[in-house]
Amino acid sequence: MSQPSAAPEARPAKRQRVDDEEEGLTRSDIWHDDGSVVLRVERTLFRVHWTVLCLHSSVFRDLRGIPQPPEEPQIEGCPVVELHDDTQDITLFLTALYNPHRLSEEIMTLDFIGAIVRIGRKYDVQNLLKPVVQRLAREHPTTFENYEATTQVHRHTISWTSNQVSHYEGLIFDIVTLARANNLLTLLPCAYLRVVLFCDLAWILDGVTKDDGSKVTLSFQDQRACILGRQKLQQAQWEHEPFASWIRSSTPAAGCKRPEFCTRRLGVIYEAVVHNGMMLPPFLLVGYNILCTVCQPHHLRIMKDAREKMWQNLPTFFDLPPWADLKDGL
Repeated sequence: MSQPSAAPEARPAKRQRVDDEEEGLTRSDIWHDDGSVVLRVERTLFRVHWTVLCLHSSVFRDLRGIPQPPEEPQIEGCPVVELHDDTQDITLFLTALYNPHRLSEEIMTLDFIGAIVRIGRKYDVQNLLKPVVQRLAREHPTTFENYEATTQVHRHTISWTSNQVSHYEGLIFDIVTLARANNLLTLLPCAYLRVVLFCDLAWILDGVTKDDGSKVTLSFQDQRACILGRQKLQQAQWEHEPFASWIRSSTPAAGCKRPEFCTRRLGVIYEAVVHNGMMLPPFLLVGYNILCTVCQPHHLRIMKDAREKMWQNLPTFFDLPPWADLKDGL
């Protein structure tokens, strides 16, 4: 009696090879010949090292530990992992990952910082994320003393130009948007204040045209926070009695060296603040000597005290939690 023939031994499935040229994919400049994994982001491929990704990211460590079916595609023997991120963000992120000296550059672009913030938060890359967030925090601090140190006084007014991030028209709008989108809430009070101080209502509502011709705008939520916050700040300054009394008074400080001159100058200040509607004079009237050597320091001390008082409550003017409760979500 004949025996049934044995079933043929099943062959292991072959891994599918991906021909990147046939699929219209582009190899990026970040292509290490000894790399062990290929990241596919949109239509771009990056060949990198699992060990490098896993060294810095808990998410990539977990991802590497997931068993891959044998039919998963490969490129040059490397598994292909598809990431649903922006190609430029991944390019900048991998550039920093392989060239950490980028994090110590004196000035960075906000595009670079934003990429590290977004990818660093998503993939838990703390050693890249923390330095760029700290850089933003130095520019937009939570303490009054540090705020004063980042503000430039020029003649009779103040200005702000970033010395940590490449500056351009509309930078502050992009910083607000980045902070809001990535839950960097501790940056918002100072950033909002700078919008209020340095951007008129038309800018807040209509946006700002950048040097490249593109327009940067605030979200409705941020527009609302800035417009209502400005109103609350204006009201709060007049509730600070030493400031209100000094601005409304035409009487110089005790011991004034030039009473007639200072009386006239106080009238000019009153005219600018009350009749011409100068917004937030405690933050603006901080410049060169406009009064005598007795009245001027008295005036500056009153302005600083009013600024400091408003700073203590600054987050609440913009519908944010108080300083003590304001936290970043990293």
